[in-house]
Amino acid sequence: MTHYITAETLSRCITEVITAHDEQLAKFTELLHDLYDTSTNAVELFRILNHTRIRLLHCPPAIANRIDHLLKVAIGYIDTELELLARYGNRNTTHETRFRWTGSLVELVEIIYAFDELHCINDGEAPINELFALFGGLFGTEIKESHCYNAYADMKRRKNDSRTYFLDKMRERLNLRMQCDDEKERERRK
Repeated sequence: MTHYITAETLSRCITEVITAHDEQLAKFTELLHDLYDTSTNAVELFRILNHTRIRLLHCPPAIANRIDHLLKVAIGYIDTELELLARYGNRNTTHETRFRWTGSLVELVEIIYAFDELHCINDGEAPINELFALFGGLFGTEIKESHCYNAYADMKRRKNDSRTYFLDKMRERLNLRMQCDDEKERERRK
C-alpha cells in the first residue's frame, strides 16, 4: 500500500500538538517513520522532509510560543531522518539499524577478519575496509578503520595458544548448545 504523506500533513500534525501533545507527537513520529519506510524516491522524500522542516521553523508565533519545545523535538526528528537519508540514500535504514552490536569491537573484528580469511563474502573480493563498513551499517554503528586495525594488532599480540578468543568461545558455546539439544532429544524419545 502506498502512503502519500506531504509536508502539509506532517506540519499540520505537529501543530495539533497544542491540544494533545504526547499523543500527537507519537502520531507525528509514526507518520515520519511511515513516510521514510514507504518512500521509494529519495529526492521526493528529501523535499517533503525539508519542506516540513521549513514550515515548522516558520510556525505562527502564537502556536510556536506554546509548543516551542515540541517543535524543537519534531524538527530534531526530521533532522535525524534527513541525516539518515544523506548517509544511506534511498535504502530503508530502519531495518538496517534495528540490530546493534552489543559485544566488544575486538569480538566483531575477529568475526570480520574470519569472514575475510574464509572468503565468505563476495568470494573474498571485498576489501577489509568495505567489510568494516558493511558490518557497521548492519549494526547501525560507525566502525573506524583505524580502530579495527588496532584491534587486529592487539589480537596478534595475544600470547595464548589461540589468539581468537571470541571465535573459540563461539565454537565452544555452539557445540555445547547442540549437545544440550541432543540430550533434550534423547530425553524426549525415552
